[in-house]
Amino acid sequence: MHETQAGDIVRSLPVIRDDYSKFDRGRLFLIAGSFGMAGAAILSGRAALRSGVGYLDMAVPESIYPVVTAALPEAVCTVYREEDPEDLRKKLREGAAKASAVAAGPGLGKNRELVMPVLQALSGKKLLLDADALNYLAGAGPLSFPGFEALLLTPHSGEMARLLKKSREEVENDRFSAVTACARDFHACALLKGKNTLISTPEGRVQENPTGNAGLARAGSGDTLTGIAGSLLAQGMEAFDALFSAAWIHGKAGDLCSEKLGIRSVLPEDLIEMLPAVFRILEEGTDEGGGVSAE
Repeated sequence: MHETQAGDIVRSLPVIRDDYSKFDRGRLFLIAGSFGMAGAAILSGRAALRSGVGYLDMAVPESIYPVVTAALPEAVCTVYREEDPEDLRKKLREGAAKASAVAAGPGLGKNRELVMPVLQALSGKKLLLDADALNYLAGAGPLSFPGFEALLLTPHSGEMARLLKKSREEVENDRFSAVTACARDFHACALLKGKNTLISTPEGRVQENPTGNAGLARAGSGDTLTGIAGSLLAQGMEAFDALFSAAWIHGKAGDLCSEKLGIRSVLPEDLIEMLPAVFRILEEGTDEGGGVSAE
């Protein structure tokens, strides 16, 4: 197992130059949300914006568009009609073609059966799959997204069990084997959420994330992680670096929130509001709680 220090994250963070436009800071196409699950789209979108992406394009169904655009005025919304498959295909293709990275899954619900076949027909992009997109992938199989520049998967143990056709207990009893098998079988960088989150490359390089606590064990926490990782990916980070950095940043935000609010009271929106403090810790090379240094 390889060790990665916070200084490595600092060195791999995307540089923001004085002459950059919004497009130079990356364009993320985030496909999320369905009727009854607008919150997942909003949390992931807010986390992506707080993590520095210059242009966020949210692909959302017509049924939740008013809620999402009111909550995320900084985002552009690609709005599709669930009852019109041709409209969906056209808009997803156009949105993905313009993006530097695509993330899909938070709150998709049954819409995954509409969205994911369209993504299967695309190629050449960095693609992150989470939540309901992973449940689709579990049925579609390991070779269903072969043409992407990079594939990133972020399952919790239940989703990992479905991907590997194992029980949740088997996954939890040998998390190392589970994450390496997932990365190998799906030719992806895989992140297994949970206590001491693990990240693996397809070749079996594994890193354990040292940050985080039980305050992160809330519905919506994974949506924020997707937003952070997708944002870093769109800004140009390599797949493994984006996943490890996102896990570290997400966990560090959880640690700071728990110190301030107590583990019981931390909400995913608190994590998002704490992201600027975490990025300042990384960029300034200081960590009040752990001696992080960029040196």
